[in-house]
Amino acid sequence: MKKKSCSSGVCKSLIIGGVAVIGIATVLSKKKWRDQLCEEAQNLKSATSETFVFIRDNREEIIDQVKETANEVSVIISDLSADFKKLSDTANHIRISSKEAIGSAREAALEVKYLKNHQDEE
Repeated sequence: MKKKSCSSGVCKSLIIGGVAVIGIATVLSKKKWRDQLCEEAQNLKSATSETFVFIRDNREEIIDQVKETANEVSVIISDLSADFKKLSDTANHIRISSKEAIGSAREAALEVKYLKNHQDEE
């Protein structure tokens, strides 16, 4: 007979769930830990409330700051794009100029070789 095994996702979920239950049970079993957990939850609630109040009170300024930052980023990206285009154009110009210089050097070398061969013949 073939033994049925549970799918890996189900087994992992059961293991993680079991560990979570054990962790929660351990924390809740000690009064000191429960009190600390409650205190941290109250601190989180207070910080969240303060954050929401701050955002609500300063919503316009926050939105303006986000818009300004987005515009600055857009300008920077535009400037970078222009700089990259200039660099690309310059690199292309250097490549073309280098090819022309190499071609000229080859022609000069051929001419020198030709002249040397003709001088040797004389």
